[in-house]
Amino acid sequence: MEEYWATRTGRWRRAMKDRAGPSLAERLQQVIRQDVEAGQLPAGALLPTSERVAAELAIEPADVQTAYANLLADGLLDERVDGVLCIASQGREATVGDATQIRFEAALLKAVREAAARGLSSAEATGMFKAAVVRIEEMEQKKREE
Repeated sequence: MEEYWATRTGRWRRAMKDRAGPSLAERLQQVIRQDVEAGQLPAGALLPTSERVAAELAIEPADVQTAYANLLADGLLDERVDGVLCIASQGREATVGDATQIRFEAALLKAVREAAARGLSSAEATGMFKAAVVRIEEMEQKKREE
C-alpha cells in the first residue's frame, strides 16, 4: 500500500505542476477530483493522511487539509467513523472489489518491482501474472465442476 501511494502522490505532484490555480490546495483538489471522476480512485479507496501527502508533495499540511475538506464538502469523499477519509460511493454502493482495488494494484506493483530487481522485464513479470490468473481460473473451473 505504501508503494501505491508513493506512486499516486508522485503522479499528483506532476499533475499539479500542469494546473492553473491560485493555491496549491485548489490544484490538489482538482487533481484528486480528476482521479475520482476517471475511476482511478474507486469508491471505498482510503486516502493517505494529509501529513503524508504534504510530505510527499512538499507542501503544507494545511493545503492538503483544505483540499480534503473541500472534497468532503462536495461529497467526493466520506469520513469513516475512525476519521479516515475514503472515496465516496457517488450514488452507487461501494463493493469489496472497489475497496480492495488499490491494495491489489499495490501488491502487483510491488511484485513487478521485485521481478525487475531480479532481472526480469516488465513483459516477463506480466507474463507470470497472466499465467497465475490462468491457474486460478482453472482451479475455479474445477471447483464448479465438482
